Amino acid sequence: MSPQFSIYAVLLFSLILLFLLIGFVFVYLFIAKKQRLLSHVQISEGQRKRKRKLRERIAGPLIRASEYAGPTGIKYPFFSDKEKDELLLVKAGNPLGLRLESFYGMRFVLGLSGLTFSIFYVFLGMPFSLMVLLLFPLGGFFGPNLWLLLRARERQEQISTMMPDFLDTVSVTLQAGVSLDGALKQVTKQLTGPLSEEIDRFNREIELGVPRRTAYENLLNRNSSKELKMLVSSLLQGSSLGVPVSETFKVQADDLRAMRGFKAKEKAAKASPQITLVTTFFVAPAVFFLIIGMLILNVIYNPGAFGLDSFF
Repeated sequence: MSPQFSIYAVLLFSLILLFLLIGFVFVYLFIAKKQRLLSHVQISEGQRKRKRKLRERIAGPLIRASEYAGPTGIKYPFFSDKEKDELLLVKAGNPLGLRLESFYGMRFVLGLSGLTFSIFYVFLGMPFSLMVLLLFPLGGFFGPNLWLLLRARERQEQISTMMPDFLDTVSVTLQAGVSLDGALKQVTKQLTGPLSEEIDRFNREIELGVPRRTAYENLLNRNSSKELKMLVSSLLQGSSLGVPVSETFKVQADDLRAMRGFKAKEKAAKASPQITLVTTFFVAPAVFFLIIGMLILNVIYNPGAFGLDSFF
């Protein structure tokens, strides 16, 4: 077998692996998003506690190493915007208790770990060593940025999902004669989740003497949920025009619930074509190339099975 044929075989195998990887990544993201939606209604509190303990047990050493390497990591951000990353951390709710310094320390630790593993991998003479040497350090260094972006989007989606129920509860509390600040405090004690955390922080700012409009602006700066922005805009307009606050919450809840239904139908309609496109352009060609490649290799190494002894 000629060296040129070996190069072609390696390139074909690499192309097959790349297509399969892209296809399975898209399928995994679709399944993960579906599981996140189902988790709001199907996961019990005991399961949440077990998952939280397992996550803390795995992430604990990484967080400690990130805090130790934080001063070094923040000195060398490497193609990162500190202001943008800090805003993403706030929108993501500071996952795992990360601050900006410890987040850059995590990037530094994971990038250095990926480089160490890839050097050891190359030293052992394993296949695709050049690809591993390139991808693992880059993936370890820039992977936390992608993870943080996904966490921020997930948290803002949770806020949007919780808005109708939150507004209904506040509206009922207001109709019972409780003030707006009292209703917000009472509801945040009863409900859990990112929306309650943000409203609780808003209440603390009001108690510390921050002007209400400034507290609303801070709430909007910390979040990018369109539903939350609509609520704050309605409250500001209602207070300036004299509209009852309880009526504002009730109308806003009905509108958001109808909008959520439309969005669910839209996502359901878009899901099937997306999976079809990924299967057609990535998974199916990869499987086709794999079958053809195995057939060619079988012809070359076992020509007798096809009656081609005279050609090889």
